[in-house]
Amino acid sequence: MWLAYLQVMALRDSQIPQIVEFVKQEPCTIQDISKRIKKSWVTTDSYVKEIADRTGLIAVKTFRQGTRGALKLVYYVNVEAVLSDTLKDDLYNQIKTKRRKSDFDFMDIYQFVQKNGKRSFVDQQEENSAHVRKQLVPLFRKTKHNLYCFSGNLSFLNVKAGKTRVLDVFEELLKRKVRIHILCRVNIASLNNISKLNSLMKRYPDLIEIKHAYQPLRGFVADDDIARFTDEEQLKDYKPDELNRNTRIIYEITDMEWVSWLQKVFWNLYRGSMDYTQRLKELEGIM
Repeated sequence: MWLAYLQVMALRDSQIPQIVEFVKQEPCTIQDISKRIKKSWVTTDSYVKEIADRTGLIAVKTFRQGTRGALKLVYYVNVEAVLSDTLKDDLYNQIKTKRRKSDFDFMDIYQFVQKNGKRSFVDQQEENSAHVRKQLVPLFRKTKHNLYCFSGNLSFLNVKAGKTRVLDVFEELLKRKVRIHILCRVNIASLNNISKLNSLMKRYPDLIEIKHAYQPLRGFVADDDIARFTDEEQLKDYKPDELNRNTRIIYEITDMEWVSWLQKVFWNLYRGSMDYTQRLKELEGIM
């Protein structure tokens, strides 16, 4: 058992392209990949799951699930194809070309989600508001496999629910082997917040990743289950009497089609973004 465990944990970065390229040629079974890489079925199954979690480049479809004849088919995820229908393509292009949260209104996505797969509410309180305390931390704690974070300067790291900090919850997730992928700005304004993640990144280097990107979305996707995003309307952006007070709108999506699409948006932005370490090194040289 111990030797088998070591084998399962032995996926090397150099093996990822080998498996991805093989699957890219045509969909194949776990057994096909097992023969290709000369590993056991159990080890190969573990590798496939890890590659899917780490890169989003492949996915698994199980046929006849729950039966003795169940079949796992591994296929390549063509992100451009997933994003290609006219509506979603237009939305993605808007997101890809925007830099600040004020440049994109999440309602442009939310309005197209089926009513039974979404909900929203308005929060007119300040930064550590009722929504943040009662909703954000529980959302993180429910995550089982992957948490995708669309952020600006990582200000959400400073949120507390009672005495519980988001950083404490992140460590809970990492201890459970949940992978955390973060898109944020790596600049002078975000250095302090990034530094708060340093200890976690040292202790769990294979489970938490940060990449630098200017992008307009602010929110999270937890597993394949739920997406929660926010928009903020600030008094300073309006003429007198147009807005009574600073307002935060929270959008929650559970429609699987749109949750999956938001995952693909994340991966497409993520793949084209710079690893934070390179950016951080340049900033430290300036500072």
